[in-house]
Amino acid sequence: FLVFLAPKGIIEEIHTKMSRMWWNNNDKACGWAMMAWEKMCYPKGMGGIGFRDLQLFNLALLGRQVWKLMTHMDTLCFKVLSAKYFPNGDVFSYRQVDKASFTWSSIAAAAEAFKDGFGWQVGNGDMINIWADNWGMEGLNGDAIREECLNPNEMRVKDL
Repeated sequence: FLVFLAPKGIIEEIHTKMSRMWWNNNDKACGWAMMAWEKMCYPKGMGGIGFRDLQLFNLALLGRQVWKLMTHMDTLCFKVLSAKYFPNGDVFSYRQVDKASFTWSSIAAAAEAFKDGFGWQVGNGDMINIWADNWGMEGLNGDAIREECLNPNEMRVKDL
């Protein structure tokens, strides 16, 4: 099954309702919030109440879908999405399309959010683009390389 990226307005409305329910005696009374929402989302051991930040939770569920697309390439979902959005098989180097499906837009948002947290298993270096991908420490990519030092045909790490 797929998970969709919930709009920020919906998440904020749910957070508001959760906060009101926690701090109010009834629906009509105006309660006094004794703790900021961000602090309420801290774990109990860190002084919070342990509520989940629904936006981060939603992103985490989408991250799981990104992981499944990376590891389960024999699924129908992978085959359908990769045929249209990332034909090279790499979910992080997808192509932009005019009218992407809501499913793909949600997964792409998660892929962008998690992209910097993933490291490369270099192997033979044929999948790593030296100009576009973060292939070194601290987000090193083609911007850190002087173009006159490279042959224009050098596009992948394997070419170096």
